[in-house]
Amino acid sequence: MSDPRPPIPAASYSTLGGARIGFANYTWPLASLSVDASNLIIVTTFFGLFETGRYFFHPNQITRIERFGSLPIIGEGIRVHHTVADYPEEVVFWCRPAAVLRGIASTGFPTFSETAAIPSSIPSRGFPLRIGPLVFVVLIWNLLLGYEFSSQPTLAAFPGPCTFAALSLVFVASLTVLRSPSAQAVVLRPGRSFGEVRPTFLLVATITGIMTVVFIFFVLARGLR
Repeated sequence: MSDPRPPIPAASYSTLGGARIGFANYTWPLASLSVDASNLIIVTTFFGLFETGRYFFHPNQITRIERFGSLPIIGEGIRVHHTVADYPEEVVFWCRPAAVLRGIASTGFPTFSETAAIPSSIPSRGFPLRIGPLVFVVLIWNLLLGYEFSSQPTLAAFPGPCTFAALSLVFVASLTVLRSPSAQAVVLRPGRSFGEVRPTFLLVATITGIMTVVFIFFVLARGLR
């Protein structure tokens, strides 16, 4: 005879907050955290319009969950120390850490001791990008903007063509790296995964793409005056 009682649902916990995934930072409420006994998931969005990242962790992929930050409310949260090579090394969820740690613990997901040492077999991975390509793009960006500032007699003519060129450069470069494995091999250090920096390139491409479109409309509106 089957048991008529319904199964007990697994405890779960979810909350909104912000996040720092690698070099990409998302303020509240552009990130969410969901947990049950076997999964911890952090999702980031671009102003709630679309997802920019979804990060799954099983208990055996997390070495420690700890409080992070020192500024109450605006600069504190929890950091997830993990072993997933395809994710950025730094994964922080901005929140009220005491409440969120209690919520995670209530699901049965192991949170580990905040004072426990991170295993020495998992050293810091270091910076994942080659310095050369990064310095090249930053140098061209600064040269373009610097030339425009120095050549404009007043700020009335700003932004100009050099600003458009700088934005387009970063947008096209970011989009190329996002879509081309060959470009990823150029910017990544040997043995590193593009998943570690994908959130940063996606965020930069989105922001510079929007700024480029706004710039075009701005120039068109200025020309119609």
